[in-house]
Amino acid sequence: VYRINWLKARARRDRWKEEVSLVRHEMLWTGLWFEYHKNMWEKRALQSTEPGKQAYANKQMGLWSDFAKKARFMFQGKQLECI
Repeated sequence: VYRINWLKARARRDRWKEEVSLVRHEMLWTGLWFEYHKNMWEKRALQSTEPGKQAYANKQMGLWSDFAKKARFMFQGKQLECI
């Protein structure tokens, strides 16, 4: 009985270790995703010739930049093992 409980506890611990690793990587991927979109909209703003499209691209660039900043702030110090 004790061995079975020990094996179950070890399996539970291993699953939690994997989950923590996945969550830390997802935090990193989230920031990179926001940065990617910011860069994409920045390129669109630079390539645009029409003022309306350029304004929209700048607005989107600011939005994705804010997302990236908030993600960096919220995840700061919480993803040490994933790099």
